[in-house]
Amino acid sequence: MTDAERKILRALAGMCNQYLLHKGGLDHLCMSAGERAVEVLAEYGLVDCNDRGAAWTKAGQDLLDWD
Repeated sequence: MTDAERKILRALAGMCNQYLLHKGGLDHLCMSAGERAVEVLAEYGLVDCNDRGAAWTKAGQDLLDWD
């Protein structure tokens, strides 16, 4: 992952964590933008998808904590 990708993904992860966080996981509420965001994060191994959302992986949590 390049530095540019890391910056973009961190912004996306932060937005998902702020707006989709529900009971410790992400719930995209069946909104297409939320679904796409979760799909992108999953492509990079940052979340594991479930029925209606996702759970952060260790890599995803590390990205959220990255400075």
